[in-house]
Amino acid sequence: MAALIFSNLASDNRERVRRFASLPFHSLLKYSRQQIESRWMDEMAELLAAEGALAIIAEMGATVCGFAICTPLPWESALLGKSMWAIKHIGVDSESMDRNSVATGLVAEINRRLAARDADFLLCKTSASDPAIIHALESSGFLLMDTLLDFVCDCRIVRAQKNPPPPLPEGFVLRLATSADVELLVETAHASFAEHFGRFHADPRIGRVSATKVYEAWIRSCANGWADWVFVATHGDRIAGYSAWKKPSALNARYGLCLGHYNIGAVHPDFFGRGIFTTLTRAGMDKLCGSADWIEGPTHIENHAVQRGYLRLGWQIAGTQHSFHKWLKP
Repeated sequence: MAALIFSNLASDNRERVRRFASLPFHSLLKYSRQQIESRWMDEMAELLAAEGALAIIAEMGATVCGFAICTPLPWESALLGKSMWAIKHIGVDSESMDRNSVATGLVAEINRRLAARDADFLLCKTSASDPAIIHALESSGFLLMDTLLDFVCDCRIVRAQKNPPPPLPEGFVLRLATSADVELLVETAHASFAEHFGRFHADPRIGRVSATKVYEAWIRSCANGWADWVFVATHGDRIAGYSAWKKPSALNARYGLCLGHYNIGAVHPDFFGRGIFTTLTRAGMDKLCGSADWIEGPTHIENHAVQRGYLRLGWQIAGTQHSFHKWLKP
């Protein structure tokens, strides 16, 4: 078997990895192979143009058998005071004679190159159905931090059914958030996520206090403009819960892929069990379905309350992904 060698992937040679093109939820979205490749190649160009991006091709002889693209995580880096990175895409040829060896070599090369850049941390989210990548990450010292179920909502059905939204309990008010709500939103995030079990909280190197601050900063960023809409359910002068939503990205819009995103939602523990999450989710669905045909909304595999809320509203499971963390320094 030929030796595995690595070279740089750049904008001017990205055609070499075209056949690795993929699209989340492609089985539902029904896109042609040409559409998937065109959109994916534009995404590659955007990632490769990102400041500090690291991208490599794995080859055996003259055959490209794998690739990876890594980019810095500036938001997380600033928040946690570490040099945080993510493997944005990693792929191994499905027809390779030894996918496991290629995947292992590719992950090892990523580790080596990022260590040379003095990186502290590396995140990789990968499909739960790709054992070659999963085992390569595990053998390289990555630790599993969480598993997410990818739920999707078909807005075409929502628009056609025109079902009335579920009512809030008496004494609650549903509205869009304003700039005056930011600190109250942060307080609700703190209460809601202090005992959370997602990937930030699962990582002992981050710690639960810092992990909760991630969610506080997350909703602050959403309320300050990163999200397109933030809905809140209020009770008196308190915010009982919120949901944040993003329109289809510019990249997806260029290709007619009307896929919106349910960015984050939370309910204060004092108001659990009153249908707040379902009402907040339906409000966002109704708003976002005006500009999207589909909405994605991942949730933790153990977050059964959210899953029940999604299913009541007609969402369906479209995939599963694992989140892995690796700290590159002791």
